[in-house]
This record gives sequence, C-alpha cells and structure tokens, in this order.
Amino acid sequence: MTDQVQVDPVWAGGLSQRAGGSGSSGDWILRDCSLQLPRAALTAIVGPSGAGKTSLMYCLSGLDRPHEGRVLLDGTDIYGLGRERRAKYLRSTVGFVFQQYNLISYLNVEENVLLPEQLAGRRVPREQVTAMLTQFGLQDKRETAASALSGGEQQRVALCRAMLLRPSIVFADEPTGALDSANSQLVLRILRDLTVQGTTVVMVTHDIDAAALADRVVFMRDGSITGVSGRLDSDAILTRMRQLPVTGAASRGN
Repeated sequence: MTDQVQVDPVWAGGLSQRAGGSGSSGDWILRDCSLQLPRAALTAIVGPSGAGKTSLMYCLSGLDRPHEGRVLLDGTDIYGLGRERRAKYLRSTVGFVFQQYNLISYLNVEENVLLPEQLAGRRVPREQVTAMLTQFGLQDKRETAASALSGGEQQRVALCRAMLLRPSIVFADEPTGALDSANSQLVLRILRDLTVQGTTVVMVTHDIDAAALADRVVFMRDGSITGVSGRLDSDAILTRMRQLPVTGAASRGN
C-alpha cells in the first residue's frame, strides 16, 4: 500500500502504466501510485534511475495517459475530458519546464516566451510580458537569441514561458540537471518563490540538495511510491533513498 497525503490540488488514484502507454501489453512502469499533493507547495519526486519518476510526472501533468487510474487537477478528471477540452484545460492550468528547455535557438527571448500563446492564437499584453521578464531577471535579454544565452538564462526563459499565464501548477523535470551550482540555486529560488505566490510546483530531481528545499518529498522505486515525507535535509533524504525497499514492479522510466 502506498502512502497517501490528504491534501490537494493534485490527486492520482491507483495510477498504473505499461511501457508504451495506454493499451500496451509491455512491462509495468508504474503500479498503483496513489498520491495527493499540497497546494502552493514545492514537491520533489526522488528515487534511483529507472524508478518511474518522469513517467509519473508525465501522467500527472496530462502529457501521457495512464493505462489504469485517473488524475484529478483541482477536482477535474483530466483524462475524462475529450482531447480538445483537455488540451484547453491544461493550457490554462498547467505549466511545463523541461530539462532541455525546448527553446527555438534562432528566436529571441520574448519570441520564445510568447510562442505557445501565439500558436494557440492568443495575444498577451506587452506589459504582462515585460512584468514576467523583469520577474525572472530577463528584461535586458528581451531581444537576445536563445542560442546566445547561458544554460541558466535558458532555463529562466523556460520558466518564464511556463508561468506567463499564471498556471496554478508547474511541473519541472530535472530543472537543475544541466546547470552549474550557481544557476541551480537561482532556478530553485525562483521555483520556491512561485509557491509563495500561490503556485503548486512538482519537481522530478536527482539532486538531493534540490529535494532538500522541497516542502514534501515523494520517494519512488521500481515504478511504485514507497514513501512520502515532509521537508527533510539532504542527509535524511540520502538515507531514505538508500533504504528504499524493492517493490518487485518492473520499471523502465526515469
């Protein structure tokens, strides 16, 4: 039986997934993951490589439909919606930050930030863009091509893009994985600041020091959630990870 934390806004009930996604006959990569996450808090999902961390995050965020179970975001069963309604709901509710940034190298900072909204046919007031760029320390880089930015600057552009329409929840996959220590601390500070503003942040990470900044730590192994804890220091997280039980579930995800 997996731990359950009785808070919201995100809930995954009995979530399971096979390799290859819904309908696949492959090995299980997630098995019976039941989880609730706190509002306006930073949650870190940790575990060894292959534990299923990224697979769980993709299911929670609407990017990958689970084989079994359901995901509720603020009470909405996201996989119970049709494709178009789900896409519209997620655009207004969820922000994504990926390890590889997913920026268009020849577009400048402002163009990268605005690209998803332009593709969706929405116009964003220029003053709103300016305010976001200023918040993320990018106001002087507005017209700089993404290819000319440092790794830390690119990650901040990705964060700015994810937060432009103020989603209620942000999912971040290894947000410091490609950064040096100074830029890692900057990005983590931004993520922490988002929770103060009321945003829920869910972060998959291998970085023990990053996980130590989280309000809640979710431990995974072999496709299952093996424990959920409140804030822990780095040593305690490392000790818990060394003691993670083998669950017996086959896992191929991160």
